[in-house]
Amino acid sequence: MQRSLSWVEWFDRLNRVLEAARADVRALARSGSPGLPASIELCRRQLIALIHDLRFLDRGVLPERPGFGSTDRADDLQRALDTAVFQLASMANAGAATPAAAREPLLVAIDRALGESAYQAAELLSPSKRRA
Repeated sequence: MQRSLSWVEWFDRLNRVLEAARADVRALARSGSPGLPASIELCRRQLIALIHDLRFLDRGVLPERPGFGSTDRADDLQRALDTAVFQLASMANAGAATPAAAREPLLVAIDRALGESAYQAAELLSPSKRRA
């Protein structure tokens, strides 16, 4: 039971971080507020911590689907999170002084990567589909 609870807590943290990051990206796209890059950096650091914790969670408690092992789907989630972290770092490296026209493709890429991470998390949690 404790192992499953660890996953529940981890997914809850992941969901909160992904939602906050996507809200920050959308706000940055609308306003270009100078304080938002700092919040994006915070989200990047939180995602790095979640990726680190993901390595220690017991993947044996995850539901499996025929043709897909739970480990494969956990690896897919980790790759999606790694991509999101990379995209967030690209935004941080671009800096707040980046013109809006150059910043927009970065923000779209970040939003897409965060969305893919959320999708992979949902896929990982989906129950097994058995054929009758």
